[in-house]
Amino acid sequence: MTERVLILGAGYAGSVVANILAREFRNKIAKDELEIVVFDKNKTSINQGGFTFLSFDLYTPEDIIRPREKLISPRVKSIYGEGGEVSAVNLEKREVTVKDGKKYRYTYLVIAMGCGADIEAVPGLAGDLNTFYTSIEDALKVRDLVKNMDGGKVAISVASMPIPCPGAPVKFTFMLDSYLRNVKKIRDDIQLTLVWPMEPIGPPEFNKMVSGQFEEKDVEVIRNFQLASVDAQNKELTSKNGGKVNYDLLIAVPPHKAPQALIDSGLTDDKGWLPADKATLQYRGPAGNFDNVYVLGDLGPADILKTGIGAHYQAIAVSQNLINRIYGNGMEISYEGETGCPIITDTETPTTPGKGYIATWKYGVPPAAFKPTKLGWYLYRMYYHVHWDMSVKGLF
Repeated sequence: MTERVLILGAGYAGSVVANILAREFRNKIAKDELEIVVFDKNKTSINQGGFTFLSFDLYTPEDIIRPREKLISPRVKSIYGEGGEVSAVNLEKREVTVKDGKKYRYTYLVIAMGCGADIEAVPGLAGDLNTFYTSIEDALKVRDLVKNMDGGKVAISVASMPIPCPGAPVKFTFMLDSYLRNVKKIRDDIQLTLVWPMEPIGPPEFNKMVSGQFEEKDVEVIRNFQLASVDAQNKELTSKNGGKVNYDLLIAVPPHKAPQALIDSGLTDDKGWLPADKATLQYRGPAGNFDNVYVLGDLGPADILKTGIGAHYQAIAVSQNLINRIYGNGMEISYEGETGCPIITDTETPTTPGKGYIATWKYGVPPAAFKPTKLGWYLYRMYYHVHWDMSVKGLF
């Protein structure tokens, strides 16, 4: 019988798994012993990590998008549009239903559909929503707002955790400071405030470094401010414990949640995420325990950091375990929590160097002390081009 691997989501993690399996099992696929099928409602891949750069014209939309047909191996059956939009998942029946009504059965299932902004979770947020988190169009809107600034108070508000790429709002704040200081040269006329929902900003050394940079750059940081509501008319944020922050321009990161189809299928936990074993990434949740179902990327457990670097290493681990299971060799490897967070403290201008660093860590091994450098800036900028031809294709 033909074994079938269904991959729900053709984003970073899903594409890596598809490409590694297609490369490893090219003979089995040719002999119809194995079928790999990827589902996604969109034909275009977007590197969302580039949204921060897009807001400052450091990349163009063309730099951060690619057609998925050029990224995913032709040995993989790719289904897009309504035929690729998942509407229900039944783990007991090993069955996935898509929007056009078709049903697909599987031997192995990889769930990598990402997560999405839950704007309505914060009353009033939709009335004054400026965000670089949700789409290219929204990132360009923020770019235009930043270009037209001439003074006042800017609040960068992270509503709650977890969110994908939790370091991105910090990076954006530093990049905005650099842009206002070194390009527009109006930094003294603008008060920058980062409104953060927790006490620490990342692991200890990460928190120490960015906190020092915020103090040095005169950026106000308000911690433990979980956003409860937005009063767009009076330009005021209110926290869940009653705190208030006023602003002239709000740039917000909304709460996020797993796809509604997975929530409706009864797969999510009480926090709204897909629970999985932290080492094997196999599904362990309200629908039961399933060794043939893997959870990857931003929709995974709340206690696994949601980063692109993490998604990459998760995809590598899951790919290898699927290879082992299909070969039947009884071997299993663990995802050890490898993750990381790129940070930029200064952007490059004709008169100032850019400074960046990619901090990495894993379970039980926090990042060591680090300092952003000029070389780190160039390495990070370069990665966005390497991403398409190496990372997504699972070549490292």
